[in-house]
Amino acid sequence: MKSVGFPAEILLLFTMLIWVMYFLVYLSSPKNRVNQWCCICGFLLSIGVLKEYVVMSGWFAGMTVHIFEKAYELDDFLNSVLTAVLYYLAMPCVLVFSMYFCHLDKRYPRAFRVLRMLVFLPVLCFGAVYPWSQTREIPKTNPYAFYIVAVYNLLYGVLATVPILYTLWKERNHYQFRQRRLVSVIGLLPLWYWLITVFLFHILKLEKLYKLWQGNVFIVLFLFVYYISQLFREGIWGMRLNREYFNWSEENADLPKNVSYLIHMLKGEIAKISWCANSIRELEIPEAEKELEIIGRSVSHIEEFVRQSSQYSGEIHLHYEKVDMRGLFEEVRQEWLEKWDGKVEIRIEEEPAVLFCDYHQMKEVLFNLASNAIEAMGREGTLTLSYQKTGKNLALIRVADTGAGIPKEEISRIFEPYYTGRPNASHLGLGLSYCQKVVGKHKGYMQVKSPADGSGKGTVFTVCLPDGGGKRRR
Repeated sequence: MKSVGFPAEILLLFTMLIWVMYFLVYLSSPKNRVNQWCCICGFLLSIGVLKEYVVMSGWFAGMTVHIFEKAYELDDFLNSVLTAVLYYLAMPCVLVFSMYFCHLDKRYPRAFRVLRMLVFLPVLCFGAVYPWSQTREIPKTNPYAFYIVAVYNLLYGVLATVPILYTLWKERNHYQFRQRRLVSVIGLLPLWYWLITVFLFHILKLEKLYKLWQGNVFIVLFLFVYYISQLFREGIWGMRLNREYFNWSEENADLPKNVSYLIHMLKGEIAKISWCANSIRELEIPEAEKELEIIGRSVSHIEEFVRQSSQYSGEIHLHYEKVDMRGLFEEVRQEWLEKWDGKVEIRIEEEPAVLFCDYHQMKEVLFNLASNAIEAMGREGTLTLSYQKTGKNLALIRVADTGAGIPKEEISRIFEPYYTGRPNASHLGLGLSYCQKVVGKHKGYMQVKSPADGSGKGTVFTVCLPDGGGKRRR
């Protein structure tokens, strides 16, 4: 029965899958020697699939190359060179990988440097005795030579695997044992499948199973999926990714889920710092007054961060009621009447201006938007609060200013939590994120329009809410 392999296209995809997987291993910890040599071994072992693709694709069929005045069929020449790289060079690299895995470079640095060179001696010997340009013909012309190469690869496989298994057993109580076991599985499983199906099957002359090495594609695919899954769990090969869910279908930016843990930690640390600062202040040391003022400002800034994070990171619960928008706008105007030299205008197209919403949450939204607008204008300007109902059962609340506007590159990020274009103690970048969250909870959305071209037209925030839709959600 003639063994049948995968089509050339599948082999190409298989090669690319191996490259991606072992390149990710390298990226997981680029400075780690174990990662580096595992990546090298992965790329070398992928040559077996690559050379099979080169032969089956027929890209170089009929081409000739002249080397040292000798003509070679290009596809045969490439096949022989790639076979030599795979058969001669791959396993010494695996052995070096094993040495780093077993900490040989740290425990016996001098012996390691010598052994690292000695393991590559067979490469030179094979290259001299069996020319790299004729490697592909060795199994046909000299079966005993192939047996030697096969035993060489299998022996190196044993020499690489035994120290790894011994190290795992010795470190079975180490806190990193599970991590190192995962790494060894990804490194050794495809290696031994390749050694058995390529060399052992040929030694035993199991011709029907010669193409079984291509089954490594399923092992590599499984390990790739396994590797990605471990990235989001405990991490692997020195990399760990954090998975966070957010509602991408709405214009609603959620705060990170771990904010509550951060807030809890900060509260405890603030209490300690404040207690220490007060104790030092009671000592009445004049030289420490400047430092105590800095500590006091830092504590106040952290306390404000904790307050806003606590307020804005929690779940929003709405209590719908009929809200008089003119009265709500008047509250906003009174808030700034004595604090600001500018003018606040209220525009309502149709009376009565009643919106069914959560009064307290909507009031907080308007105060946030008005505060941002007034700071953008400075001491003078015009803040316009307007309310309009459209014919599509939609209520529009607009907060407009006459400031300089928002830079174009910041428009797409202003609703992100903790992002602010004014990095100072009074701006933590949570206000607009909170506003969008409240509006989204009302089944509405927000729009922003800002020329940012020096025209003085300022910025307009529009809150779009379903008019009367809240009655159905009481």
